[in-house]
Amino acid sequence: MYSFSAKQLADQLPDLMELADIDEVVVTRDGGENLVIVRESVWRAMQDAAHLFATDINADRLLRSLQQLRADFLSEPEVE
Repeated sequence: MYSFSAKQLADQLPDLMELADIDEVVVTRDGGENLVIVRESVWRAMQDAAHLFATDINADRLLRSLQQLRADFLSEPEVE
């Protein structure tokens, strides 16, 4: 995680975008709430995951599917 003051943000925007390819970037503010910068694709993926796990039923179905996928992937293939 990288940390920048809000004053550095404007001058450092190209560098921040490059860092956001690797990690999230935290912009710190004196006396205020901080800001986290991530790529839009990362943000959308996080929103999708939050939506999918929003209900217990969806979370259970997704976890069972993942377990089944892992079991199928790890099982030995049949040889004919």
